[in-house]
Amino acid sequence: ESEKDGVKYMYVQYESLRRGYIDDVEFALAKGIVNVRTSSRVGYLDLGVNAKRYNWFARRLQSTGKWKTRSIQQAEHPEYFAQNQLSSDA
Repeated sequence: ESEKDGVKYMYVQYESLRRGYIDDVEFALAKGIVNVRTSSRVGYLDLGVNAKRYNWFARRLQSTGKWKTRSIQQAEHPEYFAQNQLSSDA
């Protein structure tokens, strides 16, 4: 966690229980906007894990009533959903 030029930044690693895969998640907060990046380190496909993680955070922020968020949805990201063999919103 750090802060520079009014931007608060946090980096988190998630490790899968089954295979030990590491995913990187970054949060940057500036001027009331949170940018989130979640990414698998290994491979091209993640079977929707990163979308589910992002959507979990988006729902939690939205539930506070203080944040506007958008989830990752199939209609807006059809290629991601097709490649990861997801049939509905993550």
